[in-house]
This record gives sequence, structure tokens and C-alpha cells, in this order.
Amino acid sequence: MHSPIVDARGQVCPMPLILTKQAIKDATDDAPITVLVDNETSCKNIERFLRDNGMTAQTTRDGSRFSIRFTRDVGEHTSPGPSAEWAPTGGQTSYVVSLASDTVGRGPPELGAILTKGLLETLKAVSPAPSHLVLYSSGVLLAVDGSPHADALRTLEQRGIQVLICGTCVDYYGKKAEIHVGSISNMLTILEVQAAAGKVIAP
Repeated sequence: MHSPIVDARGQVCPMPLILTKQAIKDATDDAPITVLVDNETSCKNIERFLRDNGMTAQTTRDGSRFSIRFTRDVGEHTSPGPSAEWAPTGGQTSYVVSLASDTVGRGPPELGAILTKGLLETLKAVSPAPSHLVLYSSGVLLAVDGSPHADALRTLEQRGIQVLICGTCVDYYGKKAEIHVGSISNMLTILEVQAAAGKVIAP
């Protein structure tokens, strides 16, 4: 049997967990799966996910590097469970993610940039996907040419997520000529999209 190895070293949270879930989904036999990570937080997240889904992990550590070895459970726990997929409630079938800043949270800018990258990477894999990603205020700077997040936004569009960018905000920053991803929109359209959504998430 082929024993898959998931090399998630250098990946920021939550990508190591996303890659682990994908390896479980893609596995065609009961061969052990090994996940390599280089930070303790990702290691603990993966161990917790495996434990919550009935799988036992054997973890070895070499300095800041971790090797997590486990066997996929082919029983009822094969499904990633509620921690892997958000299921809308109350009949809600869609949601919108709204970003009003080019960094997530109110901590140091360096941390906010890391969280932004993690958020966009997660949106590329989360199921169900949001119908729209709305960018306004300094959030529009995520879409300008040269932004480290522009390629991620293009990937979201390819996935069918509509990226709406506040035109007033773009004009304020003088960046209209530098935006080649998403659709420059207006506050009326943005509010209509948010009002029609089952849920609006604003990290």
C-alpha cells in the first residue's frame, strides 16, 4: 500500500488542517497517512481534529518539526464532521464574507496580514463557499496589483465566489487603474447582496 505524505511545512494555519482533510478524502486504502508540519499550533489542531473524528495519531517531534502519523478511519468518522464544514441553519443557503480592512483583527499589522492570508486560503477550500466576498474601506487594497493576496482573490473568482469592491473606496485611494481582479461595485449593490444573504461574516 502507498503511504501518503502530506508536507505542510511552511504553511500557515489553517492550511495544514485543510491539507490533512483532503488527504483523508483522497485516500483509497487504509495505508497510514503522515503529515509534516513545522509549528506546534498546527500540530495540535490536526491532533484534535483526528481525535474528534475517532482517529489516533502518533506524533514525533524533532525540534520545531512534527510528524503526525495516523490511519484513516473508514467507518462513520470518515466524514470530516462539523469542524470541517459549516452547515447553514434555519434554511439559510448562502453567506457573504465582508472585509473592511486589508488586515484581519485589531492586533499588530504583521499578525493581521498573517490572518488575512489564512482567511483567504480557507475560503479557497471551505464548503459551502460564500456567494460573495465584499471588500470596502482599506479592504480594497487586497485587490490592487502587487498585493500578495491578488492571486488568492483570482482563485476565489475561479471557484465561483464573486468579489465585489467598493468603488468609492477605490477612488479614495486612487487605485482604480491598479485593480484587475473582482468587480468594482457600489454601496447599493453591496447592501443588496448582504441583505439577500443568509449570513454576513465580518472577521
